[in-house]
Amino acid sequence: MPAKNPKPPVPATPWPLVSVYDLIKNRSNTMNKIRFLCAFAVLLLAVGLAGAQMTPRGGTVVVSDGEQLVGKNFNPYSADPLNFTDRFIYESMLIFNPVEGGAATPWLATGYEYGDDLQSISFTLREGVTWSDGEAFDAEDVAFTFNMFFEQPATDTAAIAEFTDSVEIVDAMTVKFNLNRVYTLAHELIGSQVIVPEHHWSMVEGDLSFFLNEDPVGTGSMTTVADFNEQSYTLCRNEGYWQMDEHGEQLPYVDCIRQVLFQGNDPANLALINGDLDWVGNFVPDIEQTFIAENPDKHYYYFWPGGATVQLYPNTSMAPYSDVHFRRALSMAIDYDAVTSIGMYGYTTPANAVGLGPRYNVWVSDDALAMADEMGQTRYNPEGAMALLDEAGYVDSDGDGIRNMPDGGDNISFKVQVVNGWTDWVTSVQIMSQNFQDIGLDATVITPDFGAWFAALQNGTYDVSIGWGTAGNTPYNYFRNLLLSDLISEAGVANAETWSRWTSDEADALLSAFTETADMDAHMDIVNQLQMLYVENMPAIPLFPGPTWYEHTTYRFTGFPVEDNYYAQGSPWERNSASIVINRIHCVDDMACGQ
Repeated sequence: MPAKNPKPPVPATPWPLVSVYDLIKNRSNTMNKIRFLCAFAVLLLAVGLAGAQMTPRGGTVVVSDGEQLVGKNFNPYSADPLNFTDRFIYESMLIFNPVEGGAATPWLATGYEYGDDLQSISFTLREGVTWSDGEAFDAEDVAFTFNMFFEQPATDTAAIAEFTDSVEIVDAMTVKFNLNRVYTLAHELIGSQVIVPEHHWSMVEGDLSFFLNEDPVGTGSMTTVADFNEQSYTLCRNEGYWQMDEHGEQLPYVDCIRQVLFQGNDPANLALINGDLDWVGNFVPDIEQTFIAENPDKHYYYFWPGGATVQLYPNTSMAPYSDVHFRRALSMAIDYDAVTSIGMYGYTTPANAVGLGPRYNVWVSDDALAMADEMGQTRYNPEGAMALLDEAGYVDSDGDGIRNMPDGGDNISFKVQVVNGWTDWVTSVQIMSQNFQDIGLDATVITPDFGAWFAALQNGTYDVSIGWGTAGNTPYNYFRNLLLSDLISEAGVANAETWSRWTSDEADALLSAFTETADMDAHMDIVNQLQMLYVENMPAIPLFPGPTWYEHTTYRFTGFPVEDNYYAQGSPWERNSASIVINRIHCVDDMACGQ
């Protein structure tokens, strides 16, 4: 990676998470209620005026995170909602900051507690939170959201019903979830689901997974859809947002956030270099020269080395990709060094054979790596790939230079899909497609727009595709999202990253066993077994740890994460971190706020 650019001023230490209700409830004094409320109102006015001088307010933050317009859809439980939906409109009971090791941070809930038998979990909700239309947030909303998962499985994109039997309202601010077995990670999966408003969504008829929710009502920081067109959309502040800083100032400091919809990296990068964007999560080639050198005092980047592994996903529901020998031959045909040095511009390195990135080094199984090495997979060896194809019967039986299906079948022709305009991935896929052609396979590259690309992955209407992975608190998250059969809906929609559609009873049993214990040694053993299963069956081909693209400029706004105070992942596409960052950034000064 190139040397980092000079550091901008370090933002203040993150403020404590408080609401207006907390400020009142937690104050300890003996004054009578009327005198206290009057004094408190004066105090709020004083700190508000002081805070206004300390923290410039206003402005519209302009963002680019690679999103391409697929329609006005703010439903977090539909197939393809807009990116801002679960970052700024809807919130979860807990959030998990990847930079802090994924520790749970109270959000709409102030805490949780497992039952004595570990087969239930109760969440205490935060008082004083309101929806953007003024209705109070309470247990009815949480219960409605999770009952929606049970009653309409298409909305259960995280497979909550796989381990949860029911949800019950204990009181207005307490919700209890009854589990169907011991599930020690219930707080993560339940706590991370965004909550939707019962009073709004209960009025919608029909399948809620198709509800577009064009006029959303949320508890988040930015809930007002101020502008929407084919080039961009803008969300503006929730005037009743519950969070305040340590001075009593309501958050966020900024008025609005705008997503600019570029059809690819190149136009987005031009806007970034020109200073038209504030917060960006894109691939930028030769970033030191093309971006930093343009204005070292105001242009910044940091690629935190904690990203998920990018993989190649063969569609195992179809031949020849259903044959592990064919998948293994594909993995041996790829020139990983060329992919990472040319396609990814040297910003990353080839992945290991089990797909676990640097943040999981202590979990990596030497036995699994040795097995992969013995079989030669995920190591560039075109001669070995051709020999393996020959042995499996994929030979050129008609002499036209293209290998055929066994027993003289059709030519093996397939398409490798990648999102149009994602130039780093496009170049990488072009390299791999040529690698496949070099071993006698008729591989071509197709570049649909994001919506078509994602729909093909979810619906299984593709041959081979590049795609992202999951990086969670432990490798469990990675393997669950890749292998758990319950993540493929009854309608055949592959949620999370089950896109290759390879599942097994053994994988399901191991994933279940992981959640039934909190013993670290047992967890290590289970993850080792999952890695062996992954190597033996190759449901996906690990390519490289994905760089956490993150750039920002300080012409207008400051307070972004920086390397010396990386309080959250800077990438605007990381949901949990984006919810934190939006409440830290503010205008550089009052002049910048007058943009």
